[in-house]
Amino acid sequence: MRREPDAHVAYLFRKLSRLLRANRAVPEPKSVHQLRTTVRRIETLASSLGKDEAKAYTKFDKVLSEIFEKAGKVRDLDVQMDALNTISLPSVEQDKSILRSYLQRQRAKRQRKLASAVEKELAKRLPKRQRRAKALLLDAAKKPTDGSAQRTIDLRKEVMPFLDKLRANHFDTTTLHEFRLDVKHVRYAAEAAGERGAEIAKMLKPVQDAIGEWHDCLNLVETADKVLGPLPGHPLMTVLRGKLRGRFNDAVAILRPLEEQLIEMMDVTASKKPGPMLLVREEQAAAMAAV
Repeated sequence: MRREPDAHVAYLFRKLSRLLRANRAVPEPKSVHQLRTTVRRIETLASSLGKDEAKAYTKFDKVLSEIFEKAGKVRDLDVQMDALNTISLPSVEQDKSILRSYLQRQRAKRQRKLASAVEKELAKRLPKRQRRAKALLLDAAKKPTDGSAQRTIDLRKEVMPFLDKLRANHFDTTTLHEFRLDVKHVRYAAEAAGERGAEIAKMLKPVQDAIGEWHDCLNLVETADKVLGPLPGHPLMTVLRGKLRGRFNDAVAILRPLEEQLIEMMDVTASKKPGPMLLVREEQAAAMAAV
């Protein structure tokens, strides 16, 4: 749904209040996930509006970051359990049972810490800091009283650095994980940037999902390796590593047409502008030629 920036601010803070209440007792997977994505959207909006370093926002963000981190540990376990449940082979059932039991124990521990942190902050400093941060962002986003145009998100400023990274076109485990965070940032900024932003957000959703599925599988492989051990005799590890390779290939494949799609949507001249990695190579070559 498309919203003007001020309406988007109001919507996100209403949603945040509801999700904080939902996570103060027994955090359910859906509410934990929505809490995380809502916090990310607020962070992105504050940055896009140029208010992420304002005192009223940074004090709020400090408290929220602590809750976000604890919610992230719960969320990581939830997605690992979801990924584990997609595997259904008789040969891996024993390994699955061991790993599932571990994930459930860890989840119970982490959810208690999350609920405790939310309860504590709701009773102390969070409500006041939330009101001040909301007022700050609403003021930055609302239509001026002098009749000038309403402030909007500079979509080009958000997309062009992202496009440069995409043009580098070199993805491995580390760079794909970092790029996943960039996809989230641009998508969440685009949501508050009018009609063209809504189109870009829609375009980036399957990209974010594909990279997210790879990342969830990566986390599960790392956990399984710790719980089951790297030694042979665990068929689940073989299956998981195969799925991990497949998820990585799927994620890279969905990125291939993205550059052309963004160039067309942003009306960027389709010149062969070199990506960051190519620029580094050209600079190195020039330096060698000058010697």
